[in-house]
Amino acid sequence: MSDRRAISASAIVAQIAQRSAEGVSVISFEDLIIQGQLDFSGTRVNFPLTFVRCDFERELKFCGAAVDALLLSGCHLNGFDGEALEVGSDLQLCDATEVAGVVLLDRARIGGNLSCSGASLRGSGGSALSVDEAVVEGHVVMGIGFRASGTVSIRGAWIGGMLYCAHGIFDNPGGIAIAADDLEVAGHVMLNHGFKAGGTVILQRAKFHRLLYCAHGTFENPGGEAIRADGLKVDGRVAFSEWFCAKGAVTMRGAALGEELFCVGGIFQNPGGVALDAEGVEVRGSVRMHARFLVQGAVRFTGAKIGGALHCGNGRFEHRGGVALAANGATIGGDVILGSGFRAEGTVNLDGAKIAGSLDAEYAVHDGLTTAGAAIAKRSDSD
Repeated sequence: MSDRRAISASAIVAQIAQRSAEGVSVISFEDLIIQGQLDFSGTRVNFPLTFVRCDFERELKFCGAAVDALLLSGCHLNGFDGEALEVGSDLQLCDATEVAGVVLLDRARIGGNLSCSGASLRGSGGSALSVDEAVVEGHVVMGIGFRASGTVSIRGAWIGGMLYCAHGIFDNPGGIAIAADDLEVAGHVMLNHGFKAGGTVILQRAKFHRLLYCAHGTFENPGGEAIRADGLKVDGRVAFSEWFCAKGAVTMRGAALGEELFCVGGIFQNPGGVALDAEGVEVRGSVRMHARFLVQGAVRFTGAKIGGALHCGNGRFEHRGGVALAANGATIGGDVILGSGFRAEGTVNLDGAKIAGSLDAEYAVHDGLTTAGAAIAKRSDSD
C-alpha cells in the first residue's frame, strides 16, 4: 500500500480522454489509490482498460457504458455498477480482486468471457453478483479462488460457452447461493471438483444444451433445499456422482433430460424428508443409482418416464418407516434392477408402474416391495 500513489477519479477520466484522442490501443493503470468516484456511465471507450492493484475509494460505475475490454486484477472495489454495460470482448474481475459491495451486471452484453476466478465478492444486502438477463457470448468462469458471500444471480441470462464453477465457493447459508432461474447455457455447466454452495442452488426452468456435471461438488442447505431444479431441461447427461454431496433436498420435478441421470457414487442427505424428488421427470436414457450410491431420505420417481433402465443395484436407500424408493406410476423402457447389494431401510413402491424390461429384485433387502397394478414384462424377485 505504501508504494501506491493517490490520484483523483477526474484525473483518470482526463487521461483516458487524452489518450483516446492520441489514438492509443490500450490503457493500463497500476498501483493507484483512486479518490472520488470513477464514473464512466453512458460513455464509450474504444480500447481495452486495465486496472492492476488499484484501490477504488468509491463504487466503480460503468452503467450503460461501452468498452472494448475491461480487466481488474488485484484491485479493491466498493461495488461495481455495470448495469447494461457493453463489452466488446472480455470482462475480468480476477487475481485476488476484492469487492466490498455488489457487482451489478444486469442486462450487460459481453462479447467474450466473463471471468471472476480468484475474486472475492463480499456482497451487500444479501447480494454478491447479479448478472440477470445478461448476454455473455463466451464462458462465465467463477472457478479457482472465487468466493461469493451472498447470492450470485444469473436469472434469465444467456451464456454462449460454459458456466464453469469448479473450485468456486458460493456462501449464503440459509439463503440462495445461486439463482439461475430461466438461465440458458449453450455449453457445459460445471459445478464440480471443489465447488461448494452454502444455501440453495436454484436451476428452475433453466436450459442447458450440453451436460450438467456436479461430480465432487458439495451443496449444503440442511433442512431446506440444496438444489431446486424443477422444470430443468438438459440436452446431455446430468451427473450427481462420484462424491457429489447434497445436504438438503434435491428437487427435479418435471425436469427433462436428454441423456441419463447418473448418480453413481453420489450422496443425498435429507433424513426424515425427501432427499431426491424427481416426480414426473423425463429421462431419455437410464437412471443410475448404483455402486456407492447413498441416500438418507425418500427418493421419488412417481409418474416418471425413463427411456432406459432404473438401476439401483448396490445402492443404499435409508428412509426408515416410510417409502424409501417410489416409482409408482412410472414408465420404464428398460429393466428395474434392485438385485444383489440393494438395501432399503423402508419400502419400495412400484404400484402401477409400466416396466418394459425385467424386474430384478432377487436378493434385494428392503422392508417391503409393492407392485399392485404394475405391468412388468418379466420379473425375478424373492417374494
